[in-house]
Amino acid sequence: MNLKQSTRYYRRRLVRQIVLAYTRVATRIPQRFPDFMCIGAPRAATTWVHQRLSAHPEVFLPKRKEVHFYDEPPRAASATRSDLRWSESFYFDVESPAHLRWYWYQYRHAGSKLAGDITPLYSTLSVDRIACIQGHMPKLKLIYILRNPIERAWSGLRKSVWYQKGTAYLQEQDSDWILQQVMRPEVLLRGNYPQAIENWESVFPREQLQYLFFDDINSDANGSLDQIHAFLGLTRADVGGSAAGSRNVNAAPEKPMPDYVKRALSEHYAEQIRSVESRFGRDLSHWLE
Repeated sequence: MNLKQSTRYYRRRLVRQIVLAYTRVATRIPQRFPDFMCIGAPRAATTWVHQRLSAHPEVFLPKRKEVHFYDEPPRAASATRSDLRWSESFYFDVESPAHLRWYWYQYRHAGSKLAGDITPLYSTLSVDRIACIQGHMPKLKLIYILRNPIERAWSGLRKSVWYQKGTAYLQEQDSDWILQQVMRPEVLLRGNYPQAIENWESVFPREQLQYLFFDDINSDANGSLDQIHAFLGLTRADVGGSAAGSRNVNAAPEKPMPDYVKRALSEHYAEQIRSVESRFGRDLSHWLE
């Protein structure tokens, strides 16, 4: 992580800690949970969704795209200084009144607008954590975007390296380091769509979930946005901005995926991709090409 990125990261943490300290003593913050969540997948056009919905006059989103309130602490794992950080380092007690007030504080200006939480890592939550969300928000609507998990993993690695180490760092690493990073369990979990779908549908009714495909957003961004508006009960509005198919949003620096990475990820995800094909009745063979 370069100096500018490091300063921004620690400033965000400091602000969150200050606000959290305030909510420990401020007890008059009105209870306000979001009406919908976009739960991922990471690197699957969730920034595009945030930009389009932020511009809608009937929607309220926090200024920071990802709130991470319901994140689970990462499991203890051995790591070296050269490893990448794959999760936030600030976690909440979601049953603490003070911590809940911090969450409500993010929506204090929502008013009568439809409020949302767009945090892609929510797709990897355990059933217990999802049940906690359902207990707080039983009528919550959920949007989940599926992207080729092989491309998603490589895009995530490029973005994480660029953000934490700088653009040149990936060029300097050998194949063993690259393969180790891209095959880490927390990275692979983000593309395990069958597991995510099973976990969320075991808690929330199917009609409260909307599934979209990254491929469709790229080919018909306006049509995908219309689906989101209809699902959330929003009037159609001209929210401006470019379509995802004409310009990538939040794109990672380009670097072709090495063949050895493609082979490893294809072998890992092949069965899961077939499961997604069966689940949605959709030919996804191009994901493995």
